[in-house]
Amino acid sequence: MARTASAVPAGELLPAAPGSADHTGSAALGLPERVWLFGLGAASSLPLMNFTVTGFSFVCVAVAFAYFLPSSRRRNSVPLLLAALGSCAYLASAWVNETSFMAPNVFAFASFGLYFCGITVLARDIQRIATVLIGIAFGSTVFFVLIGTFLTSTGSVGDLWKYGIAPAATVAVLYLAAMCRVRWQGIVVILTVLAAMSLILNFRSHALVCLAVALLLVLSKLFDGTLSIVTRLVTLAAFGLGFSWLLSYAARDGLLGESLRDKVLMQSSGSVPMLLAGRTEPPLSITAILHRPWLGWGDANNISHQVYLQAQDIAMNLGFARSFPFAYAWKLPDGTISLHSILLVSWAEAGILAALLPLWLLWACYRLIFVADAAGPWTPLLMFLGMQATWDILFSPWSYNLPAVFAVIACSCISLRTPGRHRMTRQHAARGNR
Repeated sequence: MARTASAVPAGELLPAAPGSADHTGSAALGLPERVWLFGLGAASSLPLMNFTVTGFSFVCVAVAFAYFLPSSRRRNSVPLLLAALGSCAYLASAWVNETSFMAPNVFAFASFGLYFCGITVLARDIQRIATVLIGIAFGSTVFFVLIGTFLTSTGSVGDLWKYGIAPAATVAVLYLAAMCRVRWQGIVVILTVLAAMSLILNFRSHALVCLAVALLLVLSKLFDGTLSIVTRLVTLAAFGLGFSWLLSYAARDGLLGESLRDKVLMQSSGSVPMLLAGRTEPPLSITAILHRPWLGWGDANNISHQVYLQAQDIAMNLGFARSFPFAYAWKLPDGTISLHSILLVSWAEAGILAALLPLWLLWACYRLIFVADAAGPWTPLLMFLGMQATWDILFSPWSYNLPAVFAVIACSCISLRTPGRHRMTRQHAARGNR
């Protein structure tokens, strides 16, 4: 006998009727609609303005107005408001600093807002949002394979994987696993294989993300989802430290290839922590923020030479050798400055208001990582999406289709059918294991 709504604890979902819905409580997605949503997302393969405007932008322009019409869809105006604030902050900073209004980063938040409205209208639940996401992943793959950037156009499979298609490929695999209802043990194996592939191809952060998601899945199933958020965070932190130590040890002995061995030896030659050795830009970005915290510099390339030199002094005080090639690490081959962090570059370029959306997205990622158990078979995909985006927001620059992926994260966070619980009940966890 089906339980009544009053018998369901707060935040818990009724199990789906066979053939009618998944654990997200959404209506079954037929093949024609699935193909349609995939095709709309795949329009993102057409680049029109750097990483911000693609063919998918026109799809969202066509439907975005419907976002503001009355409807029963779950909505949250906070990310849209923060996107508007970030866009205004960039325009104000560009005007004050007399930098270009046409720089790619100026349009990033506006593009996010457009994608957020469009995806909200197109996809009303997790499985439909995930289908749009797989289309975006396909579009990103087409772009990097056929066009690419100076980093992915070297002809190296490792560069194409590391700087282009690895996250998209992982999304595709996890989407297919959800479609086929692969058990959690199989997904753990899949993530471990992907991590091993990334280690071989010198993509350590992606390997760490995959293994962290696999660890969270194991913890969730072995302990029936009853571990507290603090326990899981501490476990993840301990795993990250252990992973870094083991990776450094294995790489030094050449067990993971000469390329990774040389890179680890170079990064560990000083007395700075491994993370800062791998991401050397924080001294520059933080110094730039401290000098202009409210309106920023307009463009990272506008950071003064005096601040640049002061950041070098700070870096050397932190343990960087005086011979460290700061110009090579902090600048791209075309001479432009790369702060290598979406959060920090937004703050440094456009001030504190531009940092609010990345901070909100970090909270959304937290929900996908730790509160996505109600998503049923889509849980591993959402966990990976949240974990990878957390890394990107903190330690990566903007890349192709990333505003659209962030919009997917925002829509997924809002669509989760839990009010923010950090653990499943034993009964709910047991039902998810059947």
